[in-house]
Order: sequence, then structure tokens, then C-alpha cells
Amino acid sequence: MPALFTNLSKLLLFVVALAGFSIRASSAGPWDLVSLYKVPVWEETAKAAKPGIKGVLYDSIQVNGDRVQVFAYYGVPEGETPQGGWPAVVCVHGGGGTAFDEWVKKWNDHGYAAISMDLEGHYPMRETEDRRSPRIPTENPGLRRLGIFKNYDDPIGKQWYYHAVAQSILAHSLIRSFPKVNPDKTGVTGISWGGTLTSTIMGVDDRFQFAIPVYGCGFLADSDGNQGLAIKPGRYTEVVNQFFDGSAYFENVKIPTLWVNGTNDKHFPMPSTQQSARAVQGPTTMRYELRMRHGHGPGWAPEEIYAFADSIVRDGTPLTRFEVPELDGDRAWVDFESAAKVTGVNVYFTRDAGLWPEREWEEAPASLSGSTISAAMPEGATVYYFSATDERGLMVSSEIGLVE
Repeated sequence: MPALFTNLSKLLLFVVALAGFSIRASSAGPWDLVSLYKVPVWEETAKAAKPGIKGVLYDSIQVNGDRVQVFAYYGVPEGETPQGGWPAVVCVHGGGGTAFDEWVKKWNDHGYAAISMDLEGHYPMRETEDRRSPRIPTENPGLRRLGIFKNYDDPIGKQWYYHAVAQSILAHSLIRSFPKVNPDKTGVTGISWGGTLTSTIMGVDDRFQFAIPVYGCGFLADSDGNQGLAIKPGRYTEVVNQFFDGSAYFENVKIPTLWVNGTNDKHFPMPSTQQSARAVQGPTTMRYELRMRHGHGPGWAPEEIYAFADSIVRDGTPLTRFEVPELDGDRAWVDFESAAKVTGVNVYFTRDAGLWPEREWEEAPASLSGSTISAAMPEGATVYYFSATDERGLMVSSEIGLVE
């Protein structure tokens, strides 16, 4: 018993040293939500000004005792503010990204207030017009991302991902405080690394009504994409899984989620997206696009994103919802329900095995009968899924199914 006690004590001390925080039972992980739910100190700034959109600087968690200010764009739709305020969205950028005024405007055009912030201490301006030129840091920049969780060995409070989550939650607290925003109708969306952050944020901040991770997801260490392959086994993986990966917080997610990805994304393979969608506790919708390009523009382009948000906070028509696809012999099918008329159905399949990003996918017409989509499974197929496009031109997908 003394030896066991000693070993347990060593483990406890290791966790304390690793986290840099006192141990406490909390579904919020290492983040202090009492502080993050408060409206941060903020000010308007004329730097990187854009017509019709405000540039703001807001305070975040200090780094090594130094002040940190986050730059963000904030905008609201044109026209009279509806009773109760506009619904609002927090936009979380991916690798190489920044605060995007066009992302804010995209949401504004769809009837939402929006905030898009730079999570690496920059203004969206560059030192020269060359897009490869470094961005200009803010006066109080904080931390930058180091590769793929490469500073995992630092105390948790000194790691970029910890601060990026905190800065996103503070952006939510800030936008909820604005008089033209309805604080009870907010959502979060993120692209690539921003999708990974969104997968974490939505399980930590319980004030959102919907979440839309694009590309990025949870269960990274289990994947064969660039992100997963970079997370080395051992303590590297343990730190990511315990504190940062969305899978540590999915049990908290009761809100509706929309998962958007491509069939061949080299960073975030389809099985990780599906595993994440299955792990959350709220209703899920999938959108797999054949060979979807990876980037911020392609990531905020799908109209399904805005229709999904409308269905949650603006009484919009819901997207099609699928049951789990089934296979019997060479025949596959899936049941669905849709409030809008379904006008097109397809089946997608690959005959390949091996690394998911490298598999070749094919598309074929499927059959529609009532609320069931079916198709003959081509010879040699290893994986398949169905899609349905409704009369609005909005496409969603079933889960992927394995061919035994």
C-alpha cells in the first residue's frame, strides 16, 4: 500500500506540474469560465479599418504578466435591429488566418452580427503588399501558434491553444454585450485549426445555441491526417487529448452541430469528423463534399452553413436529416427526413484502403423512394455514403458506411 500511495502521489504531482494549475473537478478543463464569461476591457481602433465594420481591441489572459490585446472585426446587418437583437456568430480562423472582414460581412449579409478575431496577436494588415509578408503585430500581441501543439511540454497556461480558446470565449462574451445582439441566439464556427478550436470551445462555453466546425474536429490523435500524424505517441498525445482535443469535452455538447468536410482533406480525415459527430450529445448534421478544397474561402462558402444556423435561431427550414446507412449484400440504403423537397440523391464510394486523404472517391446516381435513398454497391467498394440535395440547392450527407 505505501508503494501504491507513493506512485499515486507522483502521478498527482506530475499532473499539477503539467497543467500549471491547481487540480479541480471541472467540465471546463483548465479554463476559468467565471473570468472568461465577463465582458473584457475593449476599445475601438482605426487600424485596419474597413467600411461598415468596427475594428476593436479587447483584453485577454495575460502572458508572463504582460497585457494581451486581441484585434477583431465586428459588424451587424444593415437595417432596423429586430426585437431582441440580431443573432450572432463567433468566427474562429484557421492556420495562416486572421480577423477576416469578409467573413463578418458574409454573416451580416445572412442576417447575423459577427465577430472575427486574430488569435495570434496580429492586425490583419501585412508589412508589405506581398501576401507572404509577415502580418503586423498588435502592441500587446500574446502568443503565436507553434506548429501542431509543439509547445505541449510547456505549462498549460503558457500554450497557444489554451489562450486561443480563452480569446474565443472572451470574443463571445464581448459580442453578447453589444446592444444590437441577442445574447440568447449565438453560435460559433471555425475553419481548419478554427474547426479544431470550435470542437473544443463548444464543449467548454455552454452559452452557444449551435456550432459549425469546418474541416477541423476532434480525435486528432486517432487520425491519419497531417494533424494526427504529427502528434507523437506518449506525453505529446496525452497532453493534447487531456486538455485540448474536442473529444475531452464532447460529452458537454448538447446543442445542434453541423460538421463540414471534404472527402480528401489532408489535415482532417472523414473518420475523425464522423467520430466527433457521434461523440457529441446533441443532434448532428453532416456535409461531406467531394474533394472539397481546404481554405478559409471554401470553408465559409457553403450556403448550408447559414441555412443550418437559420434553422436553429431564426425559425428557418431545417436541413435534411439522415439515419445511419445500412448495407445488405450489394445493396445499400439510408432513411431520411426533410422539411424541404429532396430533388437529387447520390452515392459516393471508394474502392481504396490505406490513408484516408489519398483515397480516390467516385460519384454515382442513387434511387429515391419516399424517404429512402438506395444504390447498388459497386464491386470492390470499401466505403460509401449518400447525399441529398433539396429544392433550395442545399446538400447534406449521411455518415460513411463500411463495406465488409
